[in-house]
Amino acid sequence: MDKQNDSASNATPTQPNSAPSMKRLTIGLNVLTQILIVAILIGMINYVSFRHFKRWDFSRNQKFALAPMTKNLLTSLKKPVKAVVFFPTAQMIAQDVTSLLREYEYASDKKLSVELVDPYRNLLRAKELSEKYKFGNSDNIVILDYDGKTKFVNAADMAEIDNSGMMMGQPPTVRAFKGEEAMTSALLEITEDKQSKIYFLSGHGELLPTGQDISAIKTFIERENVKLEVLNLNNTDSVPPDAAAVVIAGLRTDLSEREIKLLAEYWSDKKGRLFIMAAGNVKTPRLSEWLASMGAALQSDVVVRTANMLQMENGQPVVRPATISTAVGVVPPSAKGVLKEVVGFDMQLPGLTQSIAIDPAKSAAEKIRVTELMTSPAEFWGETEFSPRDPRTATKDPAKDHLGPLKLAVALEKGGIDDPRVKVETGRMILVGNMAFITNEGLRVSEAGLDFSINAINWLINREHLAGIAPKPKQSVRLSLNEKQMSRLALVVIGIIPSLVAILGVFAWWKRRN
Repeated sequence: MDKQNDSASNATPTQPNSAPSMKRLTIGLNVLTQILIVAILIGMINYVSFRHFKRWDFSRNQKFALAPMTKNLLTSLKKPVKAVVFFPTAQMIAQDVTSLLREYEYASDKKLSVELVDPYRNLLRAKELSEKYKFGNSDNIVILDYDGKTKFVNAADMAEIDNSGMMMGQPPTVRAFKGEEAMTSALLEITEDKQSKIYFLSGHGELLPTGQDISAIKTFIERENVKLEVLNLNNTDSVPPDAAAVVIAGLRTDLSEREIKLLAEYWSDKKGRLFIMAAGNVKTPRLSEWLASMGAALQSDVVVRTANMLQMENGQPVVRPATISTAVGVVPPSAKGVLKEVVGFDMQLPGLTQSIAIDPAKSAAEKIRVTELMTSPAEFWGETEFSPRDPRTATKDPAKDHLGPLKLAVALEKGGIDDPRVKVETGRMILVGNMAFITNEGLRVSEAGLDFSINAINWLINREHLAGIAPKPKQSVRLSLNEKQMSRLALVVIGIIPSLVAILGVFAWWKRRN
């Protein structure tokens, strides 16, 4: 009996120990399960974020934002592109180039990959690349390799350097970064199957790429892998078959009937592309008659308005009404299909501008779609009796003149269908009542003329997804604080912020105590 009681008494203490053990095991399993679930969730979040993420550029001057032309080009890449950065000495722009190419890499969805090669740290790789691509160890270049085709982009082409301070012992500085412009131009050159060729018509006093008047816009066009040539229709039986487009920039004399016939055959029968810029106050009856037959007539006027201006009279300043012949054009929303990013821009058109009349009946009969590209504000009108030597102020005559708003530029397209999903070759034409906006002087008056021209040419040669890229100026940001602002900043940094942290600490300590 005593043995049974002893055994019972010995067994009873072990009963309560099993419950805490089971409880600890359950808690451990729960903690382990929670840790595992958290780890799985973190892994899933990281997996998704590494493959599906978005970048925003909040910099002051949108330093890292790519132009729509670059984005569209990168998304349309058919094969991978390798970019090798080899900058042994050009450290002034090395970081900007690297950041730019990282944006290219992201925008291309990894179709473009970037490799940074330091010739001082990776001698074997530098030597291997030098032997493969045939460049010197002191060259500062970015090598673009696409489907066996390579293109070098030199550091000198990616920045405008200001050396004005070197006389004072200051180092050179970067005035503007042109990396995107140079890089996208090089990508265009190696990814396109062939180089586009544009002919400028000659023989009538036109602006030509061989002269200096349009040297600035010539540079921008050629950077987009477009070759510019001169064409004289008097020396040929037809427009060359390799012509992506023909530009007529400011006729001083009219075209002959034979030239009109060759251009009509090129545009209508061969689905050619024409960019016609008419000089203001210049009569070209044969060209005007041909354009009018398609529903877009040059009105042989001069677009003007009047405004009060300060003038000198008998040696004294006097405010009097004056004639303003520098027209202003506004790009309407209807032009988005042609001019893309230029919609909403205001352009000053230097020189003289003539307006364009649209005849919907004639354009419909010829099956031509007409799109307004530029219109004037309502205060402008088309003066039909304008004389630059007449000192008198122009007056609006509704019986003779053309009342505003006026059409200053239009696009004509013949053939094809309205469904954008179906690609059919069409004849395309852009007609502008001004030619001075593409000159160097005109671009100084309004840089919007460059965007207009580049977008217009890209539309003409079937590059609707492209647009021009402007250099990004370097901006130095300085923080200037007066004595009062410095005192406030010191109070916030030294007094208020530490005090808030201390208060939060005391509050947390008090909560724990309770």
